[in-house]
Amino acid sequence: MARSARSSSSSVTSSSEDEQPKVINGTKHVLVNGVSKDEADENKEPEEKFEPGMKSGMKNLYSGKEDKKGRYQWQDEIPEDVGNPAENAETAKWALLVRNVKVYNDPRRVLAIHSIVVQSPLLKKLLGGVLKNYPGITVGLNRLEFSGRFEPLIHRWAELQKAIDALGDETEDDRTTKEHANLLLDVLTKEFATLIETSQDMISKQVMTYEHLWTLFQPGATVFSRQDGQETAMSLQETRYGQDAKGVPCFWLTCKYLDWDGTKFGSNKLNLSIPAYGGTRKIIQLRAFPIEYHHEAEALRTRLIERGAKAEALAGPNYKAYHGIAWRHGAFGSKDKYNVKGRIVIDTYGWNRFNPSYAIFVTPLTQKDPVQRLGGSEEGDESDGESYDGGDDSGMPIDGHFADEDDAAKHAPLTTEQKLICTPLLRGYSLKNKQWLNFFVNCVKEIEWQTDAFDRLVLPKNQKELILGFTESQRKYKETFDDVIEGKGRGMILLLCGPPGVGKTLTAESVAEEMKVPLYMMSAGDLGLDPRRVETKLQDILEMCTRWNSVLLLDEADVFLEQRSLHELERNKLVSIFLRVLEYYEGTMFLTTNRVQTFDPAFQSRIHISLDYQELSIDSRRMVWKNFLDSSQQEHTISKRQLEELARMNMNGRQIKNILKIARLLATRKEAKLSHDHIITTLEVTQHLHNESQFTERARGTIYT
Repeated sequence: MARSARSSSSSVTSSSEDEQPKVINGTKHVLVNGVSKDEADENKEPEEKFEPGMKSGMKNLYSGKEDKKGRYQWQDEIPEDVGNPAENAETAKWALLVRNVKVYNDPRRVLAIHSIVVQSPLLKKLLGGVLKNYPGITVGLNRLEFSGRFEPLIHRWAELQKAIDALGDETEDDRTTKEHANLLLDVLTKEFATLIETSQDMISKQVMTYEHLWTLFQPGATVFSRQDGQETAMSLQETRYGQDAKGVPCFWLTCKYLDWDGTKFGSNKLNLSIPAYGGTRKIIQLRAFPIEYHHEAEALRTRLIERGAKAEALAGPNYKAYHGIAWRHGAFGSKDKYNVKGRIVIDTYGWNRFNPSYAIFVTPLTQKDPVQRLGGSEEGDESDGESYDGGDDSGMPIDGHFADEDDAAKHAPLTTEQKLICTPLLRGYSLKNKQWLNFFVNCVKEIEWQTDAFDRLVLPKNQKELILGFTESQRKYKETFDDVIEGKGRGMILLLCGPPGVGKTLTAESVAEEMKVPLYMMSAGDLGLDPRRVETKLQDILEMCTRWNSVLLLDEADVFLEQRSLHELERNKLVSIFLRVLEYYEGTMFLTTNRVQTFDPAFQSRIHISLDYQELSIDSRRMVWKNFLDSSQQEHTISKRQLEELARMNMNGRQIKNILKIARLLATRKEAKLSHDHIITTLEVTQHLHNESQFTERARGTIYT
């Protein structure tokens, strides 16, 4: 009997233990008669079989309880600790939804506003006017949410107050809007009253602390700064607190300015930093500050708009004069500065072609800037006029190539605000320094042309007409002639040969001045003597000259065009390079030499016109003397008889120029007018070098006769 009772008790205990739920991997498993629910389900009548993925409907899985490492298993039951959502149909009826979080280590309060959701359509309509054009704000969304430091509302605090004060009581909507707006104003005032009061007090006194800098800079505002010593205005995109490259705390400003990439105007970004500082600092002493705080704000805006208009006028290739500092990128991020006084060619497209590492690329003004949207985004947003949607800062142009230069003239005129934030930099080539440099807009001048240069060139009239006619026709009609191979033989090469000082170099210079085109004077130093680099440099120079329709002068060309020999292989390489490259030059080139007999025969077929300059005749020397005397501002007392006497002296043009230069200095020293005696005195002192050279020539002639 006892055994039977014990057995029965054991059976009951076993049965109750089997029915207790077991938890495995965070999932409850209930055993019924020693069989789990899953096993019991398997013992049911078989359901209809489906191929994988073919049963209509969906199956929900839920994350189970996490372990100490945050790992979990998926389960098909809803977790027990899941409550109801805080925001629902009940909360959706309120005009404002204010989320609060706990605050620690602050004895003055225990809660702080985390975010505010504006749900009132009337209030959103009011905020649409207050926050118009504020980057990142789309007031037309169903959920307009503000969080963080509530920058949009703090920056537009004055506008918000004015908009609320302007509300009337005529209609029910007006009264409701005013009620909702006052609710928002009360919440913000209670939370940020001290911040707003402190910020406005400092702004009224033209000072600011580092902690409150963000209240001073409103996205979309025009910011003033100095870049490379130049006054610069930029449009502020966003601000943030962070660190610089050295880990020093600073306040970052991301700004936008306008630049020209050779084919179009577009926007570029620039990051400015304000290092951390203690106490207050005058706003105008900051590295960057809103332009309205400048002591000459209106005059500054006028200057910057005028400079922007000048930069727009200089878009595309331009041949100008320059007087000022220019710079280029040096080693380790430095800037190498140059003092440039001379003529330059402004050419951003050429800059990109010959300096691809520092090429300029811009975001087109017709696209949209990437801005951080509050509460999402919406099509048709009018928050920012010139922005783009890609946000690619890789440093490469779109699709890997630059736009066609022919499209440059089609760009729309810049607006006043766009001219205001236009860059002060131009990219171009200094013909004197032989370098691609960054130039400043305000240092660019118009060229003062020497209109009488070609007229004062002492050459036979028919010879001058021939040279000018050929060069001008070549410039106009070079596209009409081509070789069997496209692009070959379009150029015009003129050889000017003769003794020194008879006007060979002056011919090329005066032709360029007469045609008002750049003159590129190429010498051996520009190319070097390494054949591997000579060809690349020569091709670049010829391409630049073709782009600018410039006159190319290769002075003392016999250095590169000397006849090839069987023993000087390096020189043969140089000559071969010139023979091949000149064939494809499409511009006008002047070669000058006084050793034409040393030219390689292969060059004869590549030279279109060869002009032989004879020793100056008496009439030519008289004209040279007269031109130099008339061009000087210094008065002289030289009579026609004395001029005739000077013309009979056997000198070339360069010697005449040097004699007159020294004679003028002698006359200036004595504070007298330039006289015949001054010239004779100079001749007696300096002519010995000329006499020695003539004696050497006569001696050499007697040896070889």
